[in-house]
Amino acid sequence: MKLSERFKPAGIRINSSSTNKRELIIELVDSLVKAYELEASHQSILDSVISREDKMSTGIGCGLAVPHAKVSCIDNMYMVAATCASGVDFEAIDKEPVYLMILLISPENTIGPHLRALSSVSRIMADAKVRTDLVSSETAEEFIQVLEDAEERFG
Repeated sequence: MKLSERFKPAGIRINSSSTNKRELIIELVDSLVKAYELEASHQSILDSVISREDKMSTGIGCGLAVPHAKVSCIDNMYMVAATCASGVDFEAIDKEPVYLMILLISPENTIGPHLRALSSVSRIMADAKVRTDLVSSETAEEFIQVLEDAEERFG
């Protein structure tokens, strides 16, 4: 699965001004709903993401958070991202601020594609230079190009 193909420029927020975890999740969900025209599912998606996050933080360390949820009101997997140069306390496992967030939403009845997407994120984001380059991106198009370049290097 190519992550770069899962993103639209309209779904990438460069240097978010959100100052806390909840605000950032709301911003990511708003971005997803607008980018993929899912307004009718907005509240359900937001509730699902917050509910999942309340169970355990998706701040996985090294400045990265991958909030994700499965919802019954959609038929496709969607991804959006945000960078935050100042960092946000996301209650990450390493207790460090988060600078890069990738939100993944999948249909409730899917398992494989959701897990493959999370695995792809983990594999590519394991490289510190990729994370740094994504956070340093000045445009959504540059963000996607960094992902494409990383996919060529890491398969």
